[in-house]
Amino acid sequence: MQRWQKGIVCGLIAVLAGCSQNNAPSAPASPTTISTGGYGGYGEYDTDPNMIQFLDTAPTQDAPAEDFATVPLTTADGKTVTLKELANGKSLVAVFTRGYAGSICPYCSTQTSRLIANYPEFQKRDAEVVVIYPLEKPEDSSKLGDFLTRVNQLNMAPTNQTPPFPLLVDIGLKAVDILGIRRDLSKPATYIIDGSGSVRFAYVGKSLADRPSVKALLEQLDTLKTAPAGG
Repeated sequence: MQRWQKGIVCGLIAVLAGCSQNNAPSAPASPTTISTGGYGGYGEYDTDPNMIQFLDTAPTQDAPAEDFATVPLTTADGKTVTLKELANGKSLVAVFTRGYAGSICPYCSTQTSRLIANYPEFQKRDAEVVVIYPLEKPEDSSKLGDFLTRVNQLNMAPTNQTPPFPLLVDIGLKAVDILGIRRDLSKPATYIIDGSGSVRFAYVGKSLADRPSVKALLEQLDTLKTAPAGG
């Protein structure tokens, strides 16, 4: 296993082990002010994630020409996997977060916490969810554990709880660059891939807050069941 892969494993294990003896739900961390620099800034949502609202109406944009479903990504335990493999014949909702750009993005942690809370609704639609956390350098791999800790705090879940769906990292922003969504580190982007690996929905945000809501994604999946491929 390469050094950066070991870093991912050790970083996540350290977070999980830190609370292995305490499974009681953790209270949300005290609000903190986060730098407004970077893509779109954080604005008025610095201190209250409950105020964050995503788009219930998010029309699809042009799908990327690249076959990014075969781009290799990395699991939390250092294994290489592709989005097409994770889909395994199902629809796949692939969510690219901003990643670690000096702080934990509140929009990304809020979006991920809501995907976890509503995961049964995606399962009802025979769809898988995957969240991708871009990392510019292998040394930042421990930040994946920090991100997961924040997500669990938002859901009032035990700190050591893992998501019900895959949480991947994009080391070196390879997938981000193939899609052309790099911007400190990545623009928030969501794609729905069908069982054959074709992109059926694409949405790249113009700011950190510009993302489709869970409701919008579920409606897209409902439409996907009735619409022919390429239609």
